[in-house]
Amino acid sequence: MKTLISSKDAPPAPGPYSPGLSVGEWIFLSGQGGFDPKTGTVISDDIAEQTEQTFRNIEVLLQAADASLDNVVSCLVHLTDLSHFGAFNAIYETKFSGTKPVRTTVRADLVAGMLVEITVVARAS
Repeated sequence: MKTLISSKDAPPAPGPYSPGLSVGEWIFLSGQGGFDPKTGTVISDDIAEQTEQTFRNIEVLLQAADASLDNVVSCLVHLTDLSHFGAFNAIYETKFSGTKPVRTTVRADLVAGMLVEITVVARAS
């Protein structure tokens, strides 16, 4: 059984997909970016600011599923420019305590001014 994960405090999905789904003990979040939840636009053209906002959006959706970043087991990261990796990684490493999730990072063309997008899989408590 799939259960929708959404929050009024997270940006709405701009297309025909769910922001997140809970399936049994697993939580799957669609790729999140640095979008302002109120305006639906990217907050800036700065990788650090977009990364922080991306994590805020992830945390809001995880909270809607009664989870947190501590529940994350896997991250797929898309960056538009691999020269942003250092600035992105400096923020990323502060977001997880203890054992870090597995991660894949790739360069990708992203839409709407996004510099970063993160897709998350988590296991519910």
